[in-house]
Amino acid sequence: MLETALYLIPVTLGDNPPASVLPTLNFEIIAGLNEFIVEDVRSARRFLRKAGFTKNFDEVVFHVLDQHTSKIEIPTFINSLKQGKPVGLLSEAGTPCVADPGSEIAKMCQSGNIKVIPLVGPSSIILALMASGFNGQQFIFHGYLPVDKEARNRRIREIENIAHRENYTQIFIETPYRNNQLLEALLATCADKTLICIASNLTTTDEFISTKSIAAWKKSKVDLHKKPTVFLLYK
Repeated sequence: MLETALYLIPVTLGDNPPASVLPTLNFEIIAGLNEFIVEDVRSARRFLRKAGFTKNFDEVVFHVLDQHTSKIEIPTFINSLKQGKPVGLLSEAGTPCVADPGSEIAKMCQSGNIKVIPLVGPSSIILALMASGFNGQQFIFHGYLPVDKEARNRRIREIENIAHRENYTQIFIETPYRNNQLLEALLATCADKTLICIASNLTTTDEFISTKSIAAWKKSKVDLHKKPTVFLLYK
């Protein structure tokens, strides 16, 4: 019997087997749950089956938390927790509540004195930082940069200035189908000596992690289209 808590369940970053990146304890906890908060029910079910979940999905409760979820509906997702029942929260990929709408659920639980238990699993942001060779003591995660070209370029210059002035590693991401445009903007905007690490398809068989100066990246060809990627910038 699981204790009453919101369990933050990491999901694989790619199509690799869950057992290759997740500890056994996660599977034991998943097996004991009957209710989940997810971004997409179909992909959540697919992950759960790969993780050894054998219960009938018709008897499992799924709450969808995405950009279309009503703010009025969200507080009801923790009703079972208030009644003493455990609930699992899944991200679409990687670690829940980091660059992820699940943080709102964790916030409500903390405010309501409901226990929140984060489980061990892959975080693309931390994995990329580990492999970059950049400052791992001081770093800033900016999430997504602006979509508008001029606003994005201004933000890149601001980020570059912070890295050079304060010695902080700068980390950011982009919607996968706009990765190439972001890389082009970095190459056009940053100084040649500025370092960029590109970490793509982490933990998968197609994993790519490389750190080079802007000058060196201008001489390299890399296609990041539709590949989940983390960008890191450093002086």
